[in-house]
Amino acid sequence: MDRSVTRMTRRECLTIIAGAAAATLAPTLCRSEDGKVALRVALSVETLAGANVSDARAAYRIWLRELYGPLGRVTLFPAPEIFIPSEEMIRDVRQGTLDCYGVTALEFAKVDDLSNPDSLVIQSDQVDGIEYVLLVYNNSPFKEVSDLRGAHVVSYLHPSMVLLPAWLGTMLAANNLPPAEQFFASHKRIGSLNQVVLPVFFRRVDAACMTRRCWETAAELNPQLGRDLRAVAVSPKLIPIIFAFRNSTKASARKALLDSIQRIYSNPTGQQIVALFQSPGLAVKPVSVMKSTLELVRQFERLPAQQPHSRKGLA
Repeated sequence: MDRSVTRMTRRECLTIIAGAAAATLAPTLCRSEDGKVALRVALSVETLAGANVSDARAAYRIWLRELYGPLGRVTLFPAPEIFIPSEEMIRDVRQGTLDCYGVTALEFAKVDDLSNPDSLVIQSDQVDGIEYVLLVYNNSPFKEVSDLRGAHVVSYLHPSMVLLPAWLGTMLAANNLPPAEQFFASHKRIGSLNQVVLPVFFRRVDAACMTRRCWETAAELNPQLGRDLRAVAVSPKLIPIIFAFRNSTKASARKALLDSIQRIYSNPTGQQIVALFQSPGLAVKPVSVMKSTLELVRQFERLPAQQPHSRKGLA
């Protein structure tokens, strides 16, 4: 379970290479010197959530090598750094200088009006949404969220957790409590799941936050965790990261993308990559699957002004 903050896990790597798959076929009016359609793509650095950028770029390029063959009359022009700052990403999408983009739900809410509503590419194990759980020790005095005022909290630093600030902010506001920065005595984010769940088990911190899937896995590996810890709060089901096309994307190009992804999952080389990164696959869904996620994000954005870092996916 232990992972370093500065190295990517296989699951984190999958999140990034999934972005490469989604970012490979968004048509534009631009053409390269050889007459091919030029695709302008990028991913937000916010999707990394503490992962090593160099490893992420390497994973991206591995995926692209497999996708590049079937692209035909299409050529790829990624952003020079591949991963770009959130503000730059949103500006470029709105100005039309990006055609396909991997973003957090917080960022997608700022460009959803420009995105194709029928072709969001989502990691298949996140299509139905994931839940965050706020765990406390069973015999602790923390019976409800309001009891955690002044508590010391640790959270799992991972791409799947980018909506944690939005959930905590809206949950605390719904309970007429102050923002997280004022409510908790401290809130640390750590890239090792062991170092998130075990401190609350050993009573070194008051509460821990992670995805329900991570919590269930930890409890399966160590049943005592399941007996001695409980969730004092659970988030609604959320989709944290998506890969979208601009509205100008042609249906034929979107179909070509799906065909390329299917070939990746069916050929021997692609299967090796899938096995290496423990890929659960990708799914193409309409924007309607984001309804509850976008509602939470917009509730968060309507909250009174907080500390600047609190509104980012990574804090």
